[in-house]
Amino acid sequence: MKLIIPKSTYPFIVILILLFLVELFSPTPIDWTQNFNSDDKRPFGSYLLMDLIKTDLFSNHEIEFKSIPVFNYPESSSSDSLKNYIFITNNLEMQKWDVDKLIKLAEDGNQIFIAASSISFPLADTLDLSLTPNVFFSNLGKTVRIQKFENQNISLNKTYKYEKAFDVVSIKNFNKDSLIVLGRDTDKNIQFIKKQFGKGNIFYCCQPLAFTNYNVVTLNNADYIAGAFSYLPNRPIVWDEYYKPTRALRHSSPLKYLLTYPPLKLGFYLLFFCLIFLLLFQGKRQQRIVPLIQPLRNTSLEFIRTLGSLYYTKKNHKDIADKKFKYFKEFIRSRYHIEFKKENIKELSSRSSLPEKTLRMLFDQSKSIETLTHLTQEGLEDFHSKIEYIYKNCK
Repeated sequence: MKLIIPKSTYPFIVILILLFLVELFSPTPIDWTQNFNSDDKRPFGSYLLMDLIKTDLFSNHEIEFKSIPVFNYPESSSSDSLKNYIFITNNLEMQKWDVDKLIKLAEDGNQIFIAASSISFPLADTLDLSLTPNVFFSNLGKTVRIQKFENQNISLNKTYKYEKAFDVVSIKNFNKDSLIVLGRDTDKNIQFIKKQFGKGNIFYCCQPLAFTNYNVVTLNNADYIAGAFSYLPNRPIVWDEYYKPTRALRHSSPLKYLLTYPPLKLGFYLLFFCLIFLLLFQGKRQQRIVPLIQPLRNTSLEFIRTLGSLYYTKKNHKDIADKKFKYFKEFIRSRYHIEFKKENIKELSSRSSLPEKTLRMLFDQSKSIETLTHLTQEGLEDFHSKIEYIYKNCK
Protein backbone atom coordinates (compact mmCIF):
# COMPACT_ATOMS: atom_id res chain seq x y z
CA MET A 1 0.00 0.00 0.00
CA LYS A 2 1.44 3.36 -1.04
CA LEU A 3 1.57 6.01 1.69
CA ILE A 4 -0.02 9.26 0.53
CA ILE A 5 0.86 12.42 2.48
CA PRO A 6 -1.71 15.20 1.93
CA LYS A 7 -0.32 18.56 0.90
CA SER A 8 -2.17 20.22 3.77
CA THR A 9 0.21 18.52 6.23
CA TYR A 10 3.39 19.93 4.65
CA PRO A 11 3.47 23.11 6.82
CA PHE A 12 3.10 21.08 10.01
CA ILE A 13 5.88 18.69 8.95
CA VAL A 14 8.21 21.59 8.15
CA ILE A 15 7.49 23.24 11.51
CA LEU A 16 8.18 19.99 13.36
CA ILE A 17 11.47 19.50 11.50
CA LEU A 18 12.55 23.08 12.27
CA LEU A 19 11.67 22.67 15.96
CA PHE A 20 13.60 19.44 16.07
CA LEU A 21 16.69 21.02 14.45
CA VAL A 22 16.58 24.05 16.76
CA GLU A 23 16.36 21.83 19.80
CA LEU A 24 19.07 19.52 18.46
CA PHE A 25 21.68 22.20 17.75
CA SER A 26 20.85 24.68 20.51
CA PRO A 27 23.24 24.70 23.49
CA THR A 28 22.20 22.40 26.28
CA PRO A 29 21.14 24.40 29.36
CA ILE A 30 22.85 23.60 32.63
CA ASP A 31 20.77 21.39 34.87
CA TRP A 32 21.01 22.72 38.44
CA THR A 33 18.92 19.95 39.95
CA GLN A 34 20.12 18.97 43.41
CA ASN A 35 20.50 15.19 43.33
CA PHE A 36 23.79 14.42 45.20
CA ASN A 37 24.11 11.04 43.44
CA SER A 38 27.57 9.50 43.36
CA ASP A 39 27.46 8.86 39.58
CA ASP A 40 25.93 12.20 38.55
CA LYS A 41 28.21 14.65 36.71
CA ARG A 42 25.82 17.61 36.84
CA PRO A 43 26.83 20.62 39.01
CA PHE A 44 24.97 19.41 42.08
CA GLY A 45 25.86 15.73 41.75
CA SER A 46 28.61 14.02 43.74
CA TYR A 47 30.62 12.32 41.00
CA LEU A 48 33.82 14.31 41.70
CA LEU A 49 33.43 13.85 45.45
CA MET A 50 33.23 10.10 44.98
CA ASP A 51 36.34 10.29 42.80
CA LEU A 52 38.16 12.16 45.61
CA ILE A 53 37.09 9.54 48.14
CA LYS A 54 38.29 6.67 45.94
CA THR A 55 41.62 8.18 44.85
CA ASP A 56 42.75 10.47 47.70
CA LEU A 57 40.73 10.56 50.91
CA PHE A 58 40.02 6.83 51.52
CA SER A 59 41.85 5.18 48.65
CA ASN A 60 42.82 2.03 50.54
CA HIS A 61 39.33 1.11 51.70
CA GLU A 62 36.22 -0.41 50.21
CA ILE A 63 33.19 1.76 49.41
CA GLU A 64 29.78 0.22 49.96
CA PHE A 65 26.68 1.80 48.42
CA LYS A 66 23.41 1.52 50.33
CA SER A 67 19.98 1.98 48.71
CA ILE A 68 17.97 0.97 51.78
CA PRO A 69 16.84 2.83 54.93
CA VAL A 70 19.21 2.98 57.91
CA PHE A 71 16.85 0.72 59.86
CA ASN A 72 17.82 -2.15 57.53
CA TYR A 73 21.58 -1.70 57.97
CA PRO A 74 23.32 -4.71 59.55
CA GLU A 75 24.82 -4.47 63.03
CA SER A 76 28.55 -3.99 63.55
CA SER A 77 29.81 -7.34 64.77
CA SER A 78 33.33 -6.32 65.84
CA SER A 79 35.80 -3.45 65.90
CA ASP A 80 37.27 -4.73 62.62
CA SER A 81 33.99 -3.96 60.82
CA LEU A 82 33.68 -0.34 61.99
CA LYS A 83 32.94 2.05 59.13
CA ASN A 84 32.32 5.68 58.16
CA TYR A 85 28.72 6.31 57.13
CA ILE A 86 28.25 9.30 54.79
CA PHE A 87 24.87 10.95 54.13
CA ILE A 88 24.82 13.92 51.74
CA THR A 89 21.45 15.27 50.58
CA ASN A 90 19.32 18.39 50.73
CA ASN A 91 16.69 16.97 53.10
CA LEU A 92 17.54 14.03 55.35
CA GLU A 93 14.08 12.74 56.20
CA MET A 94 14.64 9.92 58.69
CA GLN A 95 12.00 8.23 60.82
CA LYS A 96 12.51 7.69 64.54
CA TRP A 97 13.43 4.01 64.08
CA ASP A 98 16.03 5.03 61.49
CA VAL A 99 17.52 7.58 63.91
CA ASP A 100 17.61 4.99 66.70
CA LYS A 101 19.54 2.62 64.43
CA LEU A 102 21.89 5.46 63.43
CA ILE A 103 22.64 6.24 67.09
CA LYS A 104 23.23 2.53 67.75
CA LEU A 105 25.80 2.44 64.93
CA ALA A 106 27.57 5.48 66.42
CA GLU A 107 27.54 4.00 69.92
CA ASP A 108 29.22 0.85 68.57
CA GLY A 109 32.14 2.98 67.35
CA ASN A 110 31.14 3.91 63.80
CA GLN A 111 31.49 7.49 62.54
CA ILE A 112 28.46 9.17 60.97
CA PHE A 113 28.96 12.12 58.60
CA ILE A 114 25.82 14.06 57.59
CA ALA A 115 25.62 17.03 55.23
CA ALA A 116 22.06 18.27 54.77
CA SER A 117 20.38 21.66 54.75
CA SER A 118 17.26 20.18 56.35
CA ILE A 119 16.81 17.23 58.72
CA SER A 120 13.75 15.54 60.17
CA PHE A 121 12.54 16.32 63.67
CA PRO A 122 13.61 12.95 65.23
CA LEU A 123 17.19 13.53 64.09
CA ALA A 124 17.24 17.21 65.11
CA ASP A 125 15.80 16.28 68.49
CA THR A 126 18.44 13.56 68.96
CA LEU A 127 21.26 15.96 68.08
CA ASP A 128 19.60 18.56 70.34
CA LEU A 129 19.76 21.39 67.81
CA SER A 130 17.58 23.37 65.40
CA LEU A 131 18.21 24.95 62.01
CA THR A 132 17.41 28.58 61.26
CA PRO A 133 17.27 30.08 57.75
CA ASN A 134 19.36 33.25 57.57
CA VAL A 135 16.74 35.19 55.66
CA PHE A 136 17.63 38.76 56.64
CA PHE A 137 17.68 41.90 54.55
CA SER A 138 21.46 42.01 54.94
CA ASN A 139 21.76 38.55 53.40
CA LEU A 140 19.31 38.89 50.52
CA GLY A 141 21.85 40.43 48.14
CA LYS A 142 24.74 38.15 49.02
CA THR A 143 26.07 35.85 46.32
CA VAL A 144 29.15 34.64 48.24
CA ARG A 145 29.41 32.77 51.51
CA ILE A 146 32.70 32.16 53.28
CA GLN A 147 33.33 29.09 55.46
CA LYS A 148 36.13 28.44 57.93
CA PHE A 149 37.16 25.64 60.30
CA GLU A 150 37.55 26.29 64.01
CA ASN A 151 40.61 24.05 64.20
CA GLN A 152 43.59 26.09 62.96
CA ASN A 153 45.61 22.92 62.35
CA ILE A 154 43.13 21.95 59.65
CA SER A 155 42.35 25.28 58.07
CA LEU A 156 45.73 27.06 58.38
CA ASN A 157 43.65 30.26 58.49
CA LYS A 158 42.19 29.41 55.09
CA THR A 159 38.73 30.57 54.09
CA TYR A 160 36.53 28.91 51.48
CA LYS A 161 34.30 30.95 49.19
CA TYR A 162 31.01 29.58 47.90
CA GLU A 163 29.52 31.56 45.05
CA LYS A 164 25.80 30.88 44.59
CA ALA A 165 26.12 27.19 45.51
CA PHE A 166 25.33 27.43 49.21
CA ASP A 167 22.30 27.15 51.51
CA VAL A 168 21.14 30.12 53.58
CA VAL A 169 20.81 28.12 56.79
CA SER A 170 22.66 27.86 60.11
CA ILE A 171 22.65 25.76 63.27
CA LYS A 172 20.90 27.49 66.18
CA ASN A 173 19.69 26.66 69.69
CA PHE A 174 22.10 23.80 70.30
CA ASN A 175 23.30 22.27 73.56
CA LYS A 176 26.75 23.75 74.18
CA ASP A 177 27.62 21.03 76.70
CA SER A 178 27.15 18.13 74.26
CA LEU A 179 28.04 19.63 70.86
CA ILE A 180 31.45 20.71 69.58
CA VAL A 181 31.56 23.45 66.97
CA LEU A 182 33.90 22.57 64.08
CA GLY A 183 33.11 25.27 61.52
CA ARG A 184 31.46 28.68 61.07
CA ASP A 185 30.96 31.27 58.36
CA THR A 186 32.33 34.81 58.47
CA ASP A 187 29.15 35.98 60.23
CA LYS A 188 29.92 33.55 63.09
CA ASN A 189 26.95 31.36 62.10
CA ILE A 190 27.60 27.73 63.04
CA GLN A 191 27.81 25.43 60.00
CA PHE A 192 29.62 22.28 61.17
CA ILE A 193 29.32 20.44 64.52
CA LYS A 194 30.17 17.13 66.17
CA LYS A 195 28.33 15.16 68.88
CA GLN A 196 29.63 12.06 70.58
CA PHE A 197 27.51 8.93 71.06
CA GLY A 198 29.20 6.12 72.94
CA LYS A 199 32.38 5.09 71.10
CA GLY A 200 31.54 7.02 67.91
CA ASN A 201 30.48 10.46 66.74
CA ILE A 202 27.95 12.13 64.50
CA PHE A 203 29.30 14.97 62.35
CA TYR A 204 26.73 17.33 60.91
CA CYS A 205 27.23 20.07 58.30
CA CYS A 206 24.30 22.16 57.09
CA GLN A 207 25.95 22.94 53.71
CA PRO A 208 25.52 19.86 51.49
CA LEU A 209 26.22 21.88 48.32
CA ALA A 210 29.80 22.28 49.54
CA PHE A 211 30.31 18.59 48.67
CA THR A 212 28.97 18.74 45.08
CA ASN A 213 30.77 18.80 41.73
CA TYR A 214 30.36 22.57 41.38
CA ASN A 215 32.31 23.35 44.54
CA VAL A 216 34.91 20.62 44.08
CA VAL A 217 36.24 22.44 41.00
CA THR A 218 35.67 25.97 42.34
CA LEU A 219 38.71 27.77 43.83
CA ASN A 220 40.22 25.71 46.67
CA ASN A 221 36.91 24.34 47.97
CA ALA A 222 38.11 20.76 47.54
CA ASP A 223 40.38 21.49 50.53
CA TYR A 224 37.28 22.16 52.62
CA ILE A 225 35.98 18.67 51.78
CA ALA A 226 39.35 17.18 52.72
CA GLY A 227 39.32 19.12 56.00
CA ALA A 228 35.77 18.01 56.86
CA PHE A 229 36.56 14.37 56.12
CA SER A 230 39.85 14.57 58.06
CA TYR A 231 37.76 14.14 61.23
CA LEU A 232 36.84 10.66 60.03
CA PRO A 233 39.22 7.76 60.74
CA ASN A 234 40.76 5.79 57.87
CA ARG A 235 38.06 3.13 57.54
CA PRO A 236 35.77 1.60 54.89
CA ILE A 237 33.04 3.90 53.61
CA VAL A 238 29.29 3.32 53.51
CA TRP A 239 27.76 5.78 51.01
CA ASP A 240 24.03 6.46 51.21
CA GLU A 241 22.05 6.38 47.96
CA TYR A 242 18.62 6.08 49.58
CA TYR A 243 17.98 9.49 51.17
CA LYS A 244 18.42 11.43 47.93
CA PRO A 245 16.07 13.99 46.33
CA THR A 246 15.62 11.72 43.30
CA ARG A 247 14.54 8.69 45.36
CA ALA A 248 10.83 9.34 44.64
CA LEU A 249 11.60 9.70 40.94
CA ARG A 250 13.38 6.33 40.82
CA HIS A 251 10.17 4.62 41.99
CA SER A 252 7.81 6.62 39.78
CA SER A 253 6.25 5.76 36.43
CA PRO A 254 8.28 5.55 33.18
CA LEU A 255 6.28 8.47 31.77
CA LYS A 256 7.41 10.74 34.59
CA TYR A 257 11.00 9.69 33.94
CA LEU A 258 10.62 10.60 30.24
CA LEU A 259 9.19 14.03 31.05
CA THR A 260 12.00 14.81 33.50
CA TYR A 261 14.82 15.01 30.93
CA PRO A 262 14.44 17.62 28.13
CA PRO A 263 15.75 15.44 25.23
CA LEU A 264 13.45 12.55 26.17
CA LYS A 265 10.60 14.98 26.70
CA LEU A 266 11.10 16.49 23.24
CA GLY A 267 11.24 13.07 21.61
CA PHE A 268 8.08 11.96 23.42
CA TYR A 269 6.09 15.04 22.37
CA LEU A 270 7.38 14.77 18.79
CA LEU A 271 6.25 11.16 18.58
CA PHE A 272 2.89 12.02 20.17
CA PHE A 273 2.10 14.83 17.72
CA CYS A 274 3.23 12.76 14.73
CA LEU A 275 0.80 10.03 15.77
CA ILE A 276 -1.99 12.61 16.11
CA PHE A 277 -1.33 13.92 12.58
CA LEU A 278 -1.19 10.38 11.24
CA LEU A 279 -4.59 9.62 12.76
CA LEU A 280 -6.10 12.84 11.44
CA PHE A 281 -4.89 12.63 7.85
CA GLN A 282 -4.36 8.91 7.31
CA GLY A 283 -7.29 7.54 9.28
CA LYS A 284 -9.35 6.75 6.20
CA ARG A 285 -9.20 3.38 4.48
CA GLN A 286 -6.71 3.07 1.62
CA GLN A 287 -7.93 -0.32 0.32
CA ARG A 288 -11.08 -1.91 -1.04
CA ILE A 289 -13.94 -2.76 1.28
CA VAL A 290 -13.61 -6.26 2.68
CA PRO A 291 -16.64 -8.30 1.60
CA LEU A 292 -18.90 -9.72 4.27
CA ILE A 293 -18.71 -13.48 4.79
CA GLN A 294 -21.87 -15.06 6.14
CA PRO A 295 -21.19 -17.37 9.10
CA LEU A 296 -22.13 -21.04 8.86
CA ARG A 297 -25.67 -21.84 9.92
CA ASN A 298 -26.25 -23.68 13.17
CA THR A 299 -28.31 -26.75 12.21
CA SER A 300 -28.34 -28.30 15.68
CA LEU A 301 -31.86 -27.03 16.41
CA GLU A 302 -33.20 -28.40 13.13
CA PHE A 303 -31.63 -31.79 13.91
CA ILE A 304 -33.31 -31.89 17.32
CA ARG A 305 -36.67 -30.97 15.82
CA THR A 306 -36.32 -33.69 13.15
CA LEU A 307 -35.35 -36.31 15.72
CA GLY A 308 -38.21 -35.30 18.03
CA SER A 309 -40.67 -35.45 15.16
CA LEU A 310 -39.45 -38.95 14.32
CA TYR A 311 -40.02 -40.22 17.84
CA TYR A 312 -43.38 -38.47 18.05
CA THR A 313 -44.53 -40.04 14.79
CA LYS A 314 -43.33 -43.51 15.78
CA LYS A 315 -44.91 -43.18 19.27
CA ASN A 316 -42.54 -45.73 20.82
CA HIS A 317 -42.96 -44.47 24.41
CA LYS A 318 -41.29 -47.54 25.85
CA ASP A 319 -38.07 -46.86 23.91
CA ILE A 320 -38.05 -43.22 24.99
CA ALA A 321 -38.54 -44.21 28.67
CA ASP A 322 -35.66 -46.72 28.43
CA LYS A 323 -33.31 -44.10 26.97
CA LYS A 324 -34.29 -41.47 29.59
CA PHE A 325 -33.73 -43.95 32.40
CA LYS A 326 -30.39 -45.02 30.93
CA TYR A 327 -29.28 -41.38 30.81
CA PHE A 328 -30.58 -40.87 34.36
CA LYS A 329 -28.52 -43.79 35.70
CA GLU A 330 -25.40 -42.35 34.03
CA PHE A 331 -26.17 -39.00 35.65
CA ILE A 332 -26.36 -40.64 39.12
CA ARG A 333 -23.16 -42.58 38.52
CA SER A 334 -21.11 -39.58 37.37
CA ARG A 335 -22.44 -37.17 39.99
CA TYR A 336 -22.63 -39.31 43.12
CA HIS A 337 -20.31 -42.17 42.15
CA ILE A 338 -22.91 -44.78 43.00
CA GLU A 339 -25.11 -47.17 41.01
CA PHE A 340 -28.88 -46.62 41.02
CA LYS A 341 -29.81 -49.91 42.67
CA LYS A 342 -32.26 -50.92 45.33
CA GLU A 343 -29.60 -51.56 47.96
CA ASN A 344 -28.01 -48.11 47.28
CA ILE A 345 -31.18 -46.01 47.53
CA LYS A 346 -30.67 -45.09 51.19
CA GLU A 347 -27.09 -43.93 50.60
CA LEU A 348 -28.14 -42.06 47.45
CA SER A 349 -30.85 -40.29 49.43
CA SER A 350 -28.21 -39.15 51.93
CA ARG A 351 -25.88 -37.83 49.23
CA SER A 352 -28.51 -36.09 47.11
CA SER A 353 -30.77 -34.86 49.97
CA LEU A 354 -33.78 -36.36 48.15
CA PRO A 355 -36.53 -38.27 49.98
CA GLU A 356 -35.89 -41.98 50.05
CA LYS A 357 -39.53 -42.59 49.24
CA THR A 358 -39.26 -40.63 45.97
CA LEU A 359 -36.20 -42.57 44.87
CA ARG A 360 -37.87 -45.93 45.65
CA MET A 361 -40.99 -44.94 43.70
CA LEU A 362 -38.86 -44.08 40.68
CA PHE A 363 -36.87 -47.32 41.03
CA ASP A 364 -40.06 -49.43 41.27
CA GLN A 365 -41.59 -47.66 38.29
CA SER A 366 -38.46 -48.23 36.20
CA LYS A 367 -38.56 -51.95 37.01
CA SER A 368 -42.20 -52.18 36.01
CA ILE A 369 -41.50 -50.36 32.72
CA GLU A 370 -38.74 -52.88 31.91
CA THR A 371 -41.31 -55.71 32.03
CA LEU A 372 -43.71 -53.91 29.68
CA THR A 373 -43.77 -54.32 25.94
CA HIS A 374 -45.79 -51.17 25.42
CA LEU A 375 -46.02 -47.91 27.42
CA THR A 376 -48.79 -45.36 27.21
CA GLN A 377 -48.20 -41.64 26.76
CA GLU A 378 -49.56 -40.96 30.28
CA GLY A 379 -47.12 -43.48 31.75
CA LEU A 380 -44.22 -41.84 29.90
CA GLU A 381 -45.24 -38.37 31.11
CA ASP A 382 -45.50 -39.59 34.71
CA PHE A 383 -42.10 -41.27 34.49
CA HIS A 384 -40.62 -38.16 32.89
CA SER A 385 -42.00 -35.85 35.64
CA LYS A 386 -40.42 -37.99 38.40
CA ILE A 387 -36.99 -37.85 36.72
CA GLU A 388 -37.22 -34.10 36.14
CA TYR A 389 -38.16 -33.60 39.78
CA ILE A 390 -34.96 -35.38 40.84
CA TYR A 391 -32.87 -33.31 38.40
CA LYS A 392 -34.23 -30.05 39.80
CA ASN A 393 -34.06 -30.91 43.51
CA CYS A 394 -30.94 -32.98 43.93
CA LYS A 395 -27.82 -31.45 45.48
